[in-house]
Amino acid sequence: MPYQLTCTNRIMLLNKKDVLHVFVVFSCLFPSTVITRAQQKKNVPLASGVASNRRHLRQCHQHHHAMAAEGKEQPAVRLARLLKDKLVPRMVSRGVFGSAWQVQGVEAVPIGGQGEDYWSSTTLATTLKLAEKSGNDKERSLVVKCMLPSAEFDVYSLSAVLADNEVAMYNKVFPFLERLGDATDLYPKCYFAESDVEGLLSLTVMQDLRADGFSLAKERVALDKNHVMLALRAVGRLHAFSYAAKARCRREFLEHVVPLLSEPTYTPAWHARWSPIMAATMLRGVARVEARLKDLKAVKDEGQHQRRLDGLARMRAVAQDAFPAMQAAVTAQEPAGVIVHGDFSRNNMTFHYGEDGLPDQVRFFDFQTCRYCSPSVDLAFFIFMNTSPALRAEHWDALFVEYFSSLKATLDGLLDGHPVDEDFVMPTLQGVREDFRRHAIMSFIICSFFMPQMMMRKEDIVSMQEVMETGGKVDSMLRMGGEAATEVMAGIVLEFLDRDLVP
Repeated sequence: MPYQLTCTNRIMLLNKKDVLHVFVVFSCLFPSTVITRAQQKKNVPLASGVASNRRHLRQCHQHHHAMAAEGKEQPAVRLARLLKDKLVPRMVSRGVFGSAWQVQGVEAVPIGGQGEDYWSSTTLATTLKLAEKSGNDKERSLVVKCMLPSAEFDVYSLSAVLADNEVAMYNKVFPFLERLGDATDLYPKCYFAESDVEGLLSLTVMQDLRADGFSLAKERVALDKNHVMLALRAVGRLHAFSYAAKARCRREFLEHVVPLLSEPTYTPAWHARWSPIMAATMLRGVARVEARLKDLKAVKDEGQHQRRLDGLARMRAVAQDAFPAMQAAVTAQEPAGVIVHGDFSRNNMTFHYGEDGLPDQVRFFDFQTCRYCSPSVDLAFFIFMNTSPALRAEHWDALFVEYFSSLKATLDGLLDGHPVDEDFVMPTLQGVREDFRRHAIMSFIICSFFMPQMMMRKEDIVSMQEVMETGGKVDSMLRMGGEAATEVMAGIVLEFLDRDLVP
């Protein structure tokens, strides 16, 4: 039966049993400014995934209209055509869906980002009408993630490296880790992942967890204790598999698995372009605290006051060139090296809720920024980005205990009955906290950049492409979130000072 291809700007709800719902995540194609995979592998350019979905979608629509006026095929139509003509038949012929299927139709619908909280992607909802050759119909829900070259990406991170990292995680890293034990409760099932597919940087077909009752947390920034502790237990399990690999098959892991992942962001080119902007965003909170301490008429604790002043001076020194701190965190320092998620935040995890309304399961997704480095890259960013000051004040020690208890219990299970490499060093809670103290400053650098944006209305967020193209780019960043954002960052600065987290 011939395909029926439709590309529309309306969302259609289909409930037929012979329909397979697929959501395609992709970045818009800007041919005139695309950076090649070969260039990215040489760390020439940088990319940014920090554009709001709504603004990004408006930019895509503007680009689509321009392409239409020039008689060019729009990205959404091109992607739908690729799915219809080549990608879907390839997946079906490989038996990706478990049995022989006939594709009866394809409908592509441009919509906003899945969950509306993706910084770096836009979503094309695609409906595939499928019928099993035996006559038995099934309904499955998948997420098909497509990465295309993007000018938005290529301001901050290397899009080709991001694409290759995620494909490597699903095709090689996760299967390797699953040889050690069951890790499938941490991420969605992947049916297909490939780089360089028909002009796409990558194509990944995954289980759509929403069909099983998973959803993003309602809170956009600060999660409650139940969500936080569940996420920390899960990331502790994820990190435990790296320690188990170093204990059970150290050489294979370090020589053949770790090199599959490349650094997508913190390169010399990032250093040259972004250090001045990061300095300004860091100093936003630092300057507020400096002014507050300067205006104190009476100091109750001279020792604490002096420690804060000394810490502020060190923070200013870090701000002058944030790159060494970032590079140190993403460079493994044994024995603490693990494969991290790399962008471990509320936006990249989905929760399942029990009958009592409390979260009882969590899965992670978007494994583009995975690398082998300090576990604090995950821990510190999540703790300062997605927990409230009140939760941190009340449960600071418990956060580390929850993470480490899960890590240790998982690791003990993975090592039980297996010989351990003589060079393996068992992680400790003290070691976790010491590593956190060394590298937490990275989370402040990132939070100072992202937190104000998360506090803005989505339609008001300025894309990174626009920031880089305007003469007042630093001023644009410092106005984001207004006074409320400045106060939030000042509060985080005080926490870093009082918790001795400034190197």
